[in-house]
Amino acid sequence: MENNVQSRKWLLTFNNPEKYGFDHDNIKAALSTIKDVTYWCMCDEVGKEGTYHTHLFIFRKNTMRFSMIKNKFPTAHIDYCRGTTQENRDYIRKEGKHRGTDKEETNLPHTFEENGECPREEQGKRTDLNELYGMIKDGMSNFEILESNPGYMLKLDEIDTCRQVLRQEEFKNKFREVRTEYWYGQTGRGKTRTVMETFGYENVYRVTDYQHPFDNYKGQDIMVFDEFRSSLKVQDMLNFLDGYPLDLPCRYNNKTACFTKVFIISNIGLKEQYVDIQRNYEETWKAFLRRIGGVKVFNKDGVLSFPTVHDFLYSYIPEDNWVKVDKDAELLPWMEEDKQDGNVQMKLDLEKGEEKKDG
Repeated sequence: MENNVQSRKWLLTFNNPEKYGFDHDNIKAALSTIKDVTYWCMCDEVGKEGTYHTHLFIFRKNTMRFSMIKNKFPTAHIDYCRGTTQENRDYIRKEGKHRGTDKEETNLPHTFEENGECPREEQGKRTDLNELYGMIKDGMSNFEILESNPGYMLKLDEIDTCRQVLRQEEFKNKFREVRTEYWYGQTGRGKTRTVMETFGYENVYRVTDYQHPFDNYKGQDIMVFDEFRSSLKVQDMLNFLDGYPLDLPCRYNNKTACFTKVFIISNIGLKEQYVDIQRNYEETWKAFLRRIGGVKVFNKDGVLSFPTVHDFLYSYIPEDNWVKVDKDAELLPWMEEDKQDGNVQMKLDLEKGEEKKDG
């Protein structure tokens, strides 16, 4: 099970608990270190094979991560809990539908302990909706919610709508500090994979359909514009790369922008993007460059990293001939050239968007 999985309910099984230092007293001591546990219960059993074990059920109003539970109880087998809290209590005590089964015979009822009041949960009642709302606010994914309660599969559309409302509220008055990098190089150099594996696949939204780029966006913090070739209007890109509150256009319902890291990934160099804009709308091109925080070039020898666009513009990259005046003076008309000892020096003030020339 992934370490970042969350749930309000967990069921733990301790095989040979005393052998591994988890008798009831030690279990209760570990439980006391988990903040705001609403209810727990545990009971011992002897399995058909003679294995002595303890079942522990934990419920908390706020979700608990698998990694946290595993850290508290490293030798336990840990499972999602399905069903209501009462149903899980019945399982621990072997009551309700478990009474009269083979499982009841293995239970040791005199070892049962519990703490807190067992919450009453009824499908479709207000308490059930409150629990669902809490799961959404805690950032649980649809998969985690369904694992916690499969009955919510009929409410997935409402769950997504609720998430969008919460994101709108969170970001409507918040400026996001957005960091954008431009990565380019030949196919197969590991550009996209580097981003995905650095930040985690589930945290990255990858734009590949430039007709409907944001239809499947789910609030990820990392935005990747993959295989980018002037694929969106430059006016739109200026908005996407800014940190102001923004609704991303979608076919059905717009999505609230939550991302703070952007990677523009391409097989072509930065100077090959928006060539017509460079020639005809100098200020717009400079505004685009100002939004890019760094550049990486992936080539056969490795990766060249430039912390700022300024560093990149003043660098010589053999396969790009970036400072070759015949080519670049045409593509970048606002850059003035000063020839000294045969070297071309281009000056660009990206911060103010003004041309400067060294005497």
